[in-house]
Amino acid sequence: MIPLSYNFRSIFRRRVTAIATSMGLGLVVFVFAAVMMVANGVQKTLKSTGSPGNAILLRKGSTSELTSFISRDGAKTFAADPSVAQSGGKAMASPELYVIQQLERIDNSGPANVGFRGFTQDGYELVRKPTIHIIEGRLPAAGTSELMIGKAARGRYAGAELGESLKKARREWKVVGVFESGGSSAESEIWADADQLAQAMNRTSGYSSMTVRLRDPSDLGQLKTVVDADPRFNLEAKREDVYYEENSGQLAGFIKGLGIFIAIFFAFGATLGAMITMYGQVASRLREIGTLRALGFQRRTVLLSFLIESLILSVLGAAAGCALASFLGKVSFTTVNFGNFTETKFQLAFSPNVAIGSSLFAVGMGLFGGLLPAIRAARLPIVEASKG
Repeated sequence: MIPLSYNFRSIFRRRVTAIATSMGLGLVVFVFAAVMMVANGVQKTLKSTGSPGNAILLRKGSTSELTSFISRDGAKTFAADPSVAQSGGKAMASPELYVIQQLERIDNSGPANVGFRGFTQDGYELVRKPTIHIIEGRLPAAGTSELMIGKAARGRYAGAELGESLKKARREWKVVGVFESGGSSAESEIWADADQLAQAMNRTSGYSSMTVRLRDPSDLGQLKTVVDADPRFNLEAKREDVYYEENSGQLAGFIKGLGIFIAIFFAFGATLGAMITMYGQVASRLREIGTLRALGFQRRTVLLSFLIESLILSVLGAAAGCALASFLGKVSFTTVNFGNFTETKFQLAFSPNVAIGSSLFAVGMGLFGGLLPAIRAARLPIVEASKG
């Protein structure tokens, strides 16, 4: 076995070409990691919207609240189910209306679909208050045309600022509060009194969904059975965080697919660069290779040694690429959420899975780039190699 110190000395002696090769691999790793961070950010943002201790009731077959409907009788019926937690003699349930309205972007780049959510005072106090925190202003008063906006929507649209007004559905809605929700997708929404929003949108017959706090997460099965067995309302119950995680799948999958295609395209160039570098090292080290073979090192040992050098370069590139990508952790972007076709703000999220996946991608490039040169080095006849 050729000592690893030999490989490190060889790389250090040719540090200019080694750095260039590692930088090429590192840039591809950076692109790959950035794409994974975007997809990871989408999943993290949407999953954080829900809680494992909550269940959401939707119309059977609905993939989002936009296509769902729950009647007022249905909301009352299932809010009273024994599996739903109680507080102060009230069921911890939040029936909500979800509609889309177009608002003009403040940068004059055109209109955007924005989610408007109607909530009840009891629903906010009993279910939403632990996760929806008002950071400026106050909660909209019941029975009024008042709004509160998520901090991700604040200032993005005309009138979407504390103290200003939005004119929608033949009404003027005054913005009285700004809220945050731990970076969840709710921060891209605008919230109003459910009854007032229902009247303005002519949706007074019911709600889009209802979120309930379970007495215990294990009670979800009981609630599912009760909801599914009642043919009057045609509803189903899901764990809230699972519902939002499922909603993230389509967008995250699209981003990953597109990003991986782009990364692979760049990877061909980086792999070719690594291959050229390793071929150059073989050509400049013929006498070294001949000496190693003359000293009794077998061909497979020489092959393994050159592969190790290629892997060292790829690991260095992976470390540099991941380190650079980690600085994107505070970057946010806005795109259309395929689950409800609204504009939603996401934040890039670096995680151990991103680092591991990117490193494996770099190792793959290093192996492919170094394999043929390593085979070339191993197959050189001793006499020919010794001549240089």
